[in-house]
Amino acid sequence: MSPEEGTTLVELMVGMTLMVVFMAMFTGAIVMMNSAMNKSQAVNLTASQLNVGFLNLDDMVRYASFISTPGKGKSGDWYVELRSTNRGAEICSQLRVNTAAQQLQRRSWTVLNTIASTPSAWVPIASGISAGGADGGPTQPFALVPLRANAASQQLTVTLISPSGSGSSLTNSTSSATFTALNSVVPVPNEPICQQQGRP
Repeated sequence: MSPEEGTTLVELMVGMTLMVVFMAMFTGAIVMMNSAMNKSQAVNLTASQLNVGFLNLDDMVRYASFISTPGKGKSGDWYVELRSTNRGAEICSQLRVNTAAQQLQRRSWTVLNTIASTPSAWVPIASGISAGGADGGPTQPFALVPLRANAASQQLTVTLISPSGSGSSLTNSTSSATFTALNSVVPVPNEPICQQQGRP
């Protein structure tokens, strides 16, 4: 081959084809790595939201003296009420999963001689919480544990779902925990307790 000869069109096309193949492989790897990173961040965010919710619930349910039967309000949001008497006065706390705001919320009021005070404003306990599943399903947000023959206290199972991310990185984290109301008694009273404010 003479030093005067240049690159042929075939050699140029082969080189460009190889470059396109390597660029496609490189771009695909970057896209996959970015997607995996977004998915990981979404999982960490949902786990953090659920952890905040359960830490707040642990202290509240543990010292409750009564847990009402959970149910849905007029808006379709899930509710449960807790009564606490460990500070002397009767304090009622109401929990709800607010579907519109995607929050686990709480409000409370005191009861003196069967007269209830004005309830506090709704306070978010955790954000990014979805409403959960249908009645009686495994993802129902609040569920009383059926009383066993030797049960000494009421138990409340709380199941929270936290969606995060979008598109291919959308992830739903579901966590469930059962809390024991150590100050509650079995059998529970028959009269309505902490129902003064209703379930909006």
